[in-house]
Amino acid sequence: TIMMKKNDGEFHLAFATKATGWAAFGIAEAGGMFGSDIVSFTTANPTTLIDGYILDERQVFVDTHSQDWTLVSSTVEDGWIIVEARRRIDTGDGQDHVLKNDREMWNAPSRIIAAWGDTDEVSYHGDNRASSSVRLFANPSSTTSSSSGLETLDVSLEKNADGYFDVVNDDYQIPAEETTYEYVCRSYDELREQFGEEITDITMIGATPIITEETRQFIHHFIVISLPSCDENLFGGEFFRREQMFGWAPGEEGMVLPDNVGFPMFDNEFKQAIRIEIHYNNPKLISGMRDSSGVRFHYTSAPRLHEAAFLQLGDPRLGLYGMEIADGLTKHEFSCGGSCSSLFLDEPVTVIAEKLHMHQTGVRMVNEVIRGDEVVHTAKVEVYDFDQQGQFQPQQESYQLQAGDKFRTTCYYKDGSTFGLGSQDEMCIGFLLYYPAKKFNGIPFVCPYPGRFPCAEDYVATDLNDYEELGRTFGIGTPRLPVTSIEPPTPSNSDTGTGTSTGESVPAFAPLPTPTSQDTETEDTEKESPTSKAEFMQVYCLFVIALSSSVMVLTFV
Repeated sequence: TIMMKKNDGEFHLAFATKATGWAAFGIAEAGGMFGSDIVSFTTANPTTLIDGYILDERQVFVDTHSQDWTLVSSTVEDGWIIVEARRRIDTGDGQDHVLKNDREMWNAPSRIIAAWGDTDEVSYHGDNRASSSVRLFANPSSTTSSSSGLETLDVSLEKNADGYFDVVNDDYQIPAEETTYEYVCRSYDELREQFGEEITDITMIGATPIITEETRQFIHHFIVISLPSCDENLFGGEFFRREQMFGWAPGEEGMVLPDNVGFPMFDNEFKQAIRIEIHYNNPKLISGMRDSSGVRFHYTSAPRLHEAAFLQLGDPRLGLYGMEIADGLTKHEFSCGGSCSSLFLDEPVTVIAEKLHMHQTGVRMVNEVIRGDEVVHTAKVEVYDFDQQGQFQPQQESYQLQAGDKFRTTCYYKDGSTFGLGSQDEMCIGFLLYYPAKKFNGIPFVCPYPGRFPCAEDYVATDLNDYEELGRTFGIGTPRLPVTSIEPPTPSNSDTGTGTSTGESVPAFAPLPTPTSQDTETEDTEKESPTSKAEFMQVYCLFVIALSSSVMVLTFV
């Protein structure tokens, strides 16, 4: 039995793992190690938790602002570590992540990670790791027991959709080339057999990826657009009138829209077909792989009050194609003046989600809305991790855009290559999902670089001297305590995932000053283990997360 207290503004965590040395839990910005807020427990010091964080390298820094986790209880017995702890949802510490409201399905879920081991100190974990996404603020009565991001999204779509149809590749053989763009198109007439002849009004309310598991590693992204027909030239005809409906990259679960918002489909001559751009990334030039991935579109047969649309900022048309990015740290800033929003917006519009897209050399990205001389909204990823989320979605509340608003999209790179289409090239694009959709002379709201009709963006590139000029707010503050690396041991076997280590363990944290009584607080009322060991016998790692009176269980096996 797991008992949780109701404490306003506090986050309660209990975790158990089959290990004898240590266990660590992380609130992950993008879903992986980099940019994570970490708390760790060692059996060598069972009355203390260590609050830390990770930036761009495999190094865990001790939080020098404050140790914000309170140990409630711990049990080390029969090869198991069981720990219960708590901290504030918002600690006010720049070396901690704030836990944000993730209840709405169109907002990003919370991403969590874990690792564990049998060494005396925290060290390289090998295969002893896990990651997932959860809805910490979800209503348990309306979700599954685990409240994972994908499961709750599927529950919402199943509840609200009248049906779905699929657009997938047809056993496509992925070329033995580093970069391939394949276009899968289906016309309205081809798709009608999936949703029936009697249904004439189709409004998309959400979309989820369909991934062939054997070829998952090769899929870089999907972009879905509507167009007049599948016969249209890719870059000719009504190019600027094409409307994006969905985008996906690894690390994302899918999309669901608010109850009053949807994408009308096949309702005019410019939307009689759906095309999916699939970018395959095959750097090892592997041959013989066949793929049937694509997208499932969830729809209603009744229109919704508002039509959704995507606003694209930065360099969505690849105006910088072929331009080299300097070595070292660089800053690339795109500015869209207020005349653009004034041209398109005859009323305020509501942004419900935002995605930030770069490639492998991106290290930070920021998208800002400026009203007058004031920045009224900022979306950012502090430590960009392309391998975890090629399109990073910040956790944020919905907000409004008004006529006259300006935009500033800034991408930071380290040792970048060139701007281009390939996975090894770079991009800088911000996607804003908003409603109601706005157009000018049939052209969707967009502000690309270089300036073509109807709007123009300015562009400036700057060389930076060091990481301090990245402008990060996470992990910045007083000088960090020196720490050692948690790189895989030499020779590295990280590619094989075996995680086998020989020799002495590599400590992850520098020694802390003698903890205060507050740091080592253990509540006398919590003498017993949070959960009986019998309940964990077939579990590798269990997390119990409670916010207020809500309790959720996430199990890794």
